[in-house]
Order: sequence, then structure tokens, then C-alpha cells
Amino acid sequence: MRRKIVVSLLATLMAFSMVACGDKGTTEDAADNSKTEKNSADTKAKEIEYNVDDYVTLGEYKGIEVTLEGEYEYTDEGFETYVADEVASAALYVPDDSQTEILEDSLVNVDYVGSQDGVAFDGGSAEDQTLDVAGNCMAGGGSGFIDGFTEGLVGHSVGEEVAYEVTFPESYGNADLAGQTVVFTFQVNYIAKAIESVDDLTDEIVKEQFSYDTVDEYKESLKEAYNQQLKDNLANDTETAVLNSIINNSTVSEIPEDLLQARVNLILYIQDLQYQAYGTTMKDYVESIGQNYDDIVTDLTEGVKESTETELILEAIAKAENIEVDEAGYEEFITPIYTQMGYTDETEFYNDFSVEGYSGERYFRLAYLTEKATDFCVENAVVNSTNTAAE
Repeated sequence: MRRKIVVSLLATLMAFSMVACGDKGTTEDAADNSKTEKNSADTKAKEIEYNVDDYVTLGEYKGIEVTLEGEYEYTDEGFETYVADEVASAALYVPDDSQTEILEDSLVNVDYVGSQDGVAFDGGSAEDQTLDVAGNCMAGGGSGFIDGFTEGLVGHSVGEEVAYEVTFPESYGNADLAGQTVVFTFQVNYIAKAIESVDDLTDEIVKEQFSYDTVDEYKESLKEAYNQQLKDNLANDTETAVLNSIINNSTVSEIPEDLLQARVNLILYIQDLQYQAYGTTMKDYVESIGQNYDDIVTDLTEGVKESTETELILEAIAKAENIEVDEAGYEEFITPIYTQMGYTDETEFYNDFSVEGYSGERYFRLAYLTEKATDFCVENAVVNSTNTAAE
């Protein structure tokens, strides 16, 4: 399939793994089931069964007309913006030979060693680090250093060795260093400047940073990537517009309760596996940071409802159009999913994504079927655009 594979459960899982907040009501059943009485993939006795036609009333889904308003055609202006963004995101810094003295707003490349009572401590040393003196952080941003880490460099020159004391805060995470005064010794390699545009690039920089021999080769690779991005944007925006129309045209009277619970349970189970790797559980963790676990499950359930409604609509379309799972296509679909998640065995993968009443294999086969139903609808849609994709 031409599109990036999107499995609704996995998409919800990834989004949920980055949030742990909410202030809605509780769902005790879902919370209790977060302990997940999980069965193996070959458990069939309690498999959830439902007739999708009992829950979905399909509206128009073939020949849907959509209009796109994005930019999908190559332009020199668009390409220049793309190149500028790529160069900026690379966060490249090179020596600024015109500067020899460190100022309050300098970017400076250093090697440093942190020592306590004359002995270097673990995690306190690094080489070839470009520091933002004014921001007291790594060049390009990010979390800051402890107070005073960079300010002692001001006024010193390239080539100097600079040493001064810095005191860790009492609340520092490493108990051996919390509240302790240590000495950082810096070797000033050079004062740096940011590469801000493609015009600042040289063949030497490109070869070292991007493995291309010349700037022209690098720009040509970016042009290919830009054209591919335009095509991908057109495909993704088309799919989104068509799916939105299908969803708006169709009605889901309700979601089978056991199906929704299985979807929620699976996400909670996978989350717990992740937290267990750090010696805790999802519930214990969110409560340790002062959040309400039941509220989080409620928010999760609302998100799963939406993705499951879409799943049911696409399942109904597949049934109406006699779209079935073809084994060759399914293997092409599922193999990159489980291998990219670190599995070498398909059966083990299915077992880990199985919950009581719904096996992992059944879920992913349905995911593939809904992908095919989506393709069918997109291929039969009438797409109007104020722009066209680059060839």
C-alpha cells in the first residue's frame, strides 16, 4: 500500500504513552481491567463476536468528492523553505575564526572534566560539546545545566584551559553530588557559529555531516526528498479528507461494550509492560506524580471510542464490498510492524497483543482489512485540488 501504515490501536497507544493527564470522571471497570486478565492468542472460547451491520449504518462512501487546498506542486520558493528548514533542524555549528574571546552570548566548543577532590566523577566529562553560554545549555536548546556551569567561560580565549568551581543544587538527582561543590575544567576548542542557510555550507561540511561529496549533491538529495514529501502530503491529505467524509456520512449506533473494553485493556496492558521495565506500574507511576489513574483511563476510553467507531465503519465497508484479507498482502503488512517493534517471532507478537476475548492476530488482520477498505474508498474518490503533486 502506498500510504504509511496506521493502525488505530497503535496510534492511540503512542499518543497515550506521552500523556498522563485529565480531569474527567472515573471508569472503575476499565481501571480494574488495567490489571488485564490476558489470554494467549490461541484462546478461542471467549472470543468477542458481533455483527458489524447491527451497529453501523453506512452513508455514501464510493465516489466521494473532496477538495484539497494544500501545496502539492514543486516551487522554487517552497523548495528553498524546505532546504532552510532542513539545514536549521540539523543544528550544525562550525568554528567562527573571526572570534577569539568568549562573550556572554557566545557559542563555544569545549572539552570538559568535572572533578571532586581532584578525582573525576562519573558523568561529569565530555568532549566536543558546543555550549550556549547565555542559555547555560547545549547549543540549539534543551534542558539547562546547573547554575553557573557556563558563566565562568566569559572573557576567556580560544586555546585556554579554564577551571572553576560549580555547586550542585541540594535537589540534584545524584545524592553523591547534591549540594556538593566541584571543579569543572574546560579546554576551549573554538568559538562557534550556527549554519543558518545552505549558503553557509561547504563541500567539507556536507561531506562530514551528511556523507555527500558536494553541496550540490546534498541539495539534489533534498530536492528528491522534497518532491517525495509533496507526494506523501497529497496522499495523506486525500486519505484524511475521504475518511472524514465517510465518517460524517455514516452512523455508529453504539460500540459493542466488550469490544471497546478489549481495546482499552490492550492499551493498558502494553503500557504496564513499558512501566514494568522500570520497576513500576502505570498506575503507581501516575499516582506518584499526583495524577488520578481513573481520570486517565476515562480520557483514554474516550479516545479509543473514536478510533473504534472509525474501525467499525471501515469494517462495514469491507463487508459490503466483499473485501477480504489476502495472505500475501497481509504478510507484507504485518512483517514490518512486528519487526520494527523488535519481534522476530510472529506468534510471540500476537500473544503480547492479545487480551481476553480478542486475539492479537485477529486485531491485526482486521487492521489490514480496514486499510484495504480505506484504499478502496480513496481509489474511488473524486479529488479536486488547488494544486497537484510533483512528478
